Amino acid sequence: MRRTIRKRDRLRISKEIIYLSIIFIIFVFIGTYLNKFLSNGQDIVLDSINNLNDYYSQGSNINVRAVVFSNLRENIIFLGSIVFFSLFVLTFPLTIISFLLKGISIGYTINSFILLIKLKSIKMILIMLVKNFIIVPGAILLITISYYYIKNIYEEYKKGRKEGIVFLGRRYLLNGIIVIIICTFAQLLLNVISIGILQFLVR
Repeated sequence: MRRTIRKRDRLRISKEIIYLSIIFIIFVFIGTYLNKFLSNGQDIVLDSINNLNDYYSQGSNINVRAVVFSNLRENIIFLGSIVFFSLFVLTFPLTIISFLLKGISIGYTINSFILLIKLKSIKMILIMLVKNFIIVPGAILLITISYYYIKNIYEEYKKGRKEGIVFLGRRYLLNGIIVIIICTFAQLLLNVISIGILQFLVR
């Protein structure tokens, strides 16, 4: 019986991860069409492209630690905001908004690369993909966990079990912190390994 329940839970979680992935991809595509309405933002993207190109072209003079820890800080803030906003039912929608905005931002930036620098955009798109290769799946996993947490919290609230709510909150925080640590550490390693490749690509 326990095995059957576990299999059902795994199937539900797998389906929700797939649904979230599809929704994220849809919003990435939505982001690619925003260039038609927000063309002024392309100047900012172009400045970023020039800065990135100049920075990675420095070769051995590049401050690897600064790049890696800048990305690390950005990833911790993004994933941490998902965990924090999911702690409370009223702020949970902010988690979804943050996640969808991430997809729109990636889509807008990728399309801006293509429009501004054509074939050379492959280099910058690779940088974008590497920076989000582990973080986006990590965010999808966190939101899936958050959904079940909110669902269980609501059930405990209806039954008037304050102790159950506190227990679920602690367990959720622990699971969230574990996911953040694993994802950010894995992304950190990937960024360190990929910097040398990225330096070569922008030459």
